Amino acid sequence: MRENNSLQYKRFYRTMPIPASLVLLLLFFVPLLFTLSSAFMTEEGLSFSRVIGVFTDSYTQRIMLFTLLQATLSTLASLLVALPGAYLIATYSFRGMHFILALSAIPFVIPSILVVLGFVIFFGNNGFLNRILMSVFNLSEPPMKILYSFPAIILAHTFYNFPIIMSLVSSYWEHMDENCEAASLTLGATKARTFFSITLHRLLPAIISASSLVFLFCFNSFAIILVLGGGPQYTTMEVEMYRQARMLGNPAAASALSLFSILVTTLLLLWYNASQKNLARSETYRNNRRRSEKRPASFVGRLMAFLYSLFSILFILSPIISVIVRSFMAAPSRSSASEFSLKWYRQLLSLETATGHMGSALTALTNSVLIALTVALFSVPVGLTLSVAIRRSKRKTSFYELFGMLPMTVSSVIIGLGYYLISSRFRAGISVNYLLVVLAHMVIAIPFVLRTILPEYRKIPLSYMHSSMTLGAGPLRTFLLIELPLLKGAMLTGAIFAFALSMGEFNATLTLANSSIITLPIVMYRLIGSYNFQGACALGTILIAVSVIVFIVSELAKGGGRYGR
Repeated sequence: MRENNSLQYKRFYRTMPIPASLVLLLLFFVPLLFTLSSAFMTEEGLSFSRVIGVFTDSYTQRIMLFTLLQATLSTLASLLVALPGAYLIATYSFRGMHFILALSAIPFVIPSILVVLGFVIFFGNNGFLNRILMSVFNLSEPPMKILYSFPAIILAHTFYNFPIIMSLVSSYWEHMDENCEAASLTLGATKARTFFSITLHRLLPAIISASSLVFLFCFNSFAIILVLGGGPQYTTMEVEMYRQARMLGNPAAASALSLFSILVTTLLLLWYNASQKNLARSETYRNNRRRSEKRPASFVGRLMAFLYSLFSILFILSPIISVIVRSFMAAPSRSSASEFSLKWYRQLLSLETATGHMGSALTALTNSVLIALTVALFSVPVGLTLSVAIRRSKRKTSFYELFGMLPMTVSSVIIGLGYYLISSRFRAGISVNYLLVVLAHMVIAIPFVLRTILPEYRKIPLSYMHSSMTLGAGPLRTFLLIELPLLKGAMLTGAIFAFALSMGEFNATLTLANSSIITLPIVMYRLIGSYNFQGACALGTILIAVSVIVFIVSELAKGGGRYGR
C-alpha cells in the first residue's frame, strides 16, 4: 500500500510541471523561432546574406561598439557609487544603515520609463535641480545641461543599477573573516595597503559577479537610451532593433540585429554563472564563522555615513519625488506660473476634457490594470508548478530551473519583436494583438515569479509531505492542504511582482503594440515626446504607487516566517 502511494506521488509530481513547461515553450520559443527565422529566411530561401550585410555595415558596427562602450562605462560608474556604500554597510554600525539598504531597493521595483521621466523632471534644463541652483546662485541660465546626452545615459544607468553592486558586495564583505587583514596590520602594513593588497583581492569574486549582472542590464537597456540619448548619435542595438522593425518597416533587419544581442547576452550569462560558481568556490575557502561585530563608526565613519546617506536620498528619492510634485502642478494660463492643481488627475479620470494623449489616459490605465491582472493570474500557476518540479529534483541545478529562467537570456525588446512578427505574419486583429501583449508580459514575468516562489518552497521540509503520505493522504490532497497553504504568502508576493512588472512593462509593449493598443507606459512615453510632462507625471505617480506596494511587500517578505526543521 505504501509502495503504491509512493508511486502515485512520483507520478503526480512528475506530471505537474508538464503543462507549465508546454506553456512556457510556446510563449518563449515560438516567438524566438519567428525572430531567428526572419534573420535567415529570404524570398530565395535560406540565406546568410542578410546577416552578413548587417554585421559588415559600418553603421551597425558603430552601434555595436557604442552599446558595449556605454554598458562598460555605466558599470564602472555604478561601481564607483556602490563600493563606498558597500564598505560603510559591511564595516560600520551606524544609524541609517538599514534605511540606506531599504532605499537602495527602490530602483529594483520602478519601471524604466519612470526612471526616464524622473530624470527629465529633476535633471532637465527646466527641472527642479536647475531651478534650485539658479535660485541659490542667482543664475540666468540652467548650469546643468546634461539631458539628452551621453552623461545622462550613464547617470540614469548608475541610479538604476548601483544598488545591485552595493547589496551583493556588502553582503559578501560583511561575512568575510578578518584574519588575513588582522595579520597584515600586525605585520606593520597600513590600512590602505591592507585594503588594496588583501581585502580588495578577496572581494574580486563578488565585485566581478555583481558587475557582470549590471553590465548585462546596461547592455539590454532600452527606454533610457531611447529617450535620454536624444538621437541617433547614442543609438544602441536595442533601440536600433525597434527603429528597424517599427519605424523603418524592416523587421528582417531587426531580426538579424537581434543575433548580436542574443550572442552577447548568452556569453554574459555564461560569464555570470561562471562568476557565481567562482564566488561559491571562494566561500568554501573562507572561515565559516561570521566576522566580528561591526564596530561603531568613528567621527570620520559617521561623517562618511551621513554624506553617503544624504547622497543616496538625493540621488534616489529626488527624481521620484519630483514626479509626484510635478503631477500636482499646472499653469492657469500660458503666461502664468505653475501652481497646485488636480487638473491632470481630473483629465486622467475623464472628469475634465483632456487634450492630446491625455485623452487616452483612462483607457490606458484600464488596459494596463486588466492586462496586469491577467498576467498575475496565469504566471503564478506556471511559476508554482515549475517550483514543485525543481524542489523535487535530486540535482543541484534542475532542468526546469534552467528552463524557467530562459526568458531572461534575451531582452524584452527581442521578445516583443518575436510577437510583432507573429502579429504581422497572420495580420492579427486588435483582440489578438491584446492577447499577444498579455503573452509577452507573461514571458517576462514568469522567471521573476519562479524566483519568488522557489526559495519559499525550498524551505518547506519534505518530511511534511512524507508524513501526509504515511497517514494515507493522496498527492493531490497533500498538495492542496499542506503545500499550498504554506506557499500562500510567496504566491501572493509573486502575483504582486508579476502585476507590477506588467503595469510598468515598456520595452516589449512598444515594440509589439500598434497605435490602437495603449498601456500606461506607452501613453507616458507619448506625453514625454509631446512635452506634456505634468500629464506624464500624473500617470507616473500611479506607477510609483504600484512600485511602493511592491517595495513594501518585498521588504516584508525578507522577514517572512520559517517553517522549522
